[in-house]
Amino acid sequence: MPVYTRRLISVSVLVLLFIVLFLLASCQPGAQPQQPKPEEKVYKSIGEVKNTLLVSSADTETTVDLEGYVVYRFEDSSLILANDETAIMFKNSGLSSKYVGKKIQLKSVKAVYKNKTFYLEKRNSTEASIDLSGKTPPQAKNLNSSGELPTPGEKEKFALMNGFYSTVHGTIKFDTDSRRYFVTYSIATKNQVFEISDEQSINLINRFNVDKPITVDAEATLTGYLFYETNSWKFKVSSADVVIPAPNVSVGIEIPGYVLPVEQATATYYQTEKRLLVEYTYTLPDVVFMIYKELNNPSNENEKVYELIGEATSTVFEKTGFDLGGVSGIGIRVVSVDKTKESELFVVPREKFIEN
Repeated sequence: MPVYTRRLISVSVLVLLFIVLFLLASCQPGAQPQQPKPEEKVYKSIGEVKNTLLVSSADTETTVDLEGYVVYRFEDSSLILANDETAIMFKNSGLSSKYVGKKIQLKSVKAVYKNKTFYLEKRNSTEASIDLSGKTPPQAKNLNSSGELPTPGEKEKFALMNGFYSTVHGTIKFDTDSRRYFVTYSIATKNQVFEISDEQSINLINRFNVDKPITVDAEATLTGYLFYETNSWKFKVSSADVVIPAPNVSVGIEIPGYVLPVEQATATYYQTEKRLLVEYTYTLPDVVFMIYKELNNPSNENEKVYELIGEATSTVFEKTGFDLGGVSGIGIRVVSVDKTKESELFVVPREKFIEN
């Protein structure tokens, strides 16, 4: 047999053997064709979304995938969503309080820029999930050291601060004509002013004045959400500490007078009946006793908030169906019948309760 013939046969045998081996390997049990890896979902930051919306100066909206930390949830389920730089409000999110303090990822959420305000809204296709890689949520920024409030023309800083989870120390006063609070604080020598006009925030601040508007300049530390709407800066309050000044007769403005507080008080709780009995000593006539439960502020462990639970005209107050959960004390404030005078708050701490 010629040499070239033998070589041709050898090459043909090798090719045939390779084909057989390939076919055998592909028929092995469990052999699966390789699938292409799905593309990893990319979630935008809050700042990126705001800058996208600001490309047009007109009202606009878009659908985005976004991530951030839930730092506060309001009663209507609206969320303050924040990162280390800025924040945005997720209106009526429908999400529960289990998301507070967590980093979340929102898929297919509507981002809106309207009346110069940024906010998010839920679509039917919106999905929310907790990102387990999230760690410590951002703290509220100090507005007193964040520079002057920008104008809409200062686009970069305006996008940053228009939606700003922050705390501020200044003075607060209710304007009876516009029916809103104005807060003033200083940056260097220049005063900065924003307003508080939503009902929930106003009611929270009024609690420091027996549920009445504070019509004098009072010292206030507020935490919440700073935003711009139409032509003014506004603030939605999540927690507050307000100190109303003592009266000064030489000042030519009308402010409430003061009456003496209760001298002593006891709080007794009957566990099986869930009944609270508060007894206190007081001698002056023509007064009403406002009774509050003291709670820890969920946004600040060092602050207390007070919720009115009832009032009485005698030195005994009783409330049935009362739950002690979260209560750190019971407060009693004395108010004159005509509501023009009031006392400091007398608090019975939880550890001094008599429990039966």
